[in-house]
Amino acid sequence: MQILVTYAIPQEKVEIQFHDCTVRYCQTGVGKVNALLSVFEAVSEYKPDVVMNVGTAGSVRHDVDSIVICSRFVDRDMEKCKDFGVDYEHDFLSEVKKITLFTDWKIENSCNTGDSFVTEAIDNADAFDMENFAVAALCKRKAIPFLSVKYITDKIGENSVKHWEDKLDDANAGLQAFFNNL
Repeated sequence: MQILVTYAIPQEKVEIQFHDCTVRYCQTGVGKVNALLSVFEAVSEYKPDVVMNVGTAGSVRHDVDSIVICSRFVDRDMEKCKDFGVDYEHDFLSEVKKITLFTDWKIENSCNTGDSFVTEAIDNADAFDMENFAVAALCKRKAIPFLSVKYITDKIGENSVKHWEDKLDDANAGLQAFFNNL
């Protein structure tokens, strides 16, 4: 199985090994546009069977230092236009559940994506980031299962930017430990 692992910034990259899998990496940069362009190129080159994002996120629901695995992705910027038929949500739960590597993972979480760093609670998503919806939209078009493993660095509304910066090293260590313990 070919797995493409995406991450936004160098501090989010972790080494991942799965039995009988080839893992490739793609640093996306920050934001939906950067993520889409980077992942489009990587998908074209590597032809992955699954795309997995690994990175950091804020949350309203989950504690700092927890791992949240998402299979549903919402674009908070485009959700405002849903009455006009705008594509603002993608769910990969059924596709990801079919992949035996992930059968024991709790993947029923949602990730809310937008072009700004969230500093106030805006809805009840499990994780908030700035890249995943664009990758989800690409993966839906290409019929590639997509999931995201997020380390919660901050509670939305509690000095999120500063907490995120302070937690990057912890996030990297926590994500690496998660994958080492599989």
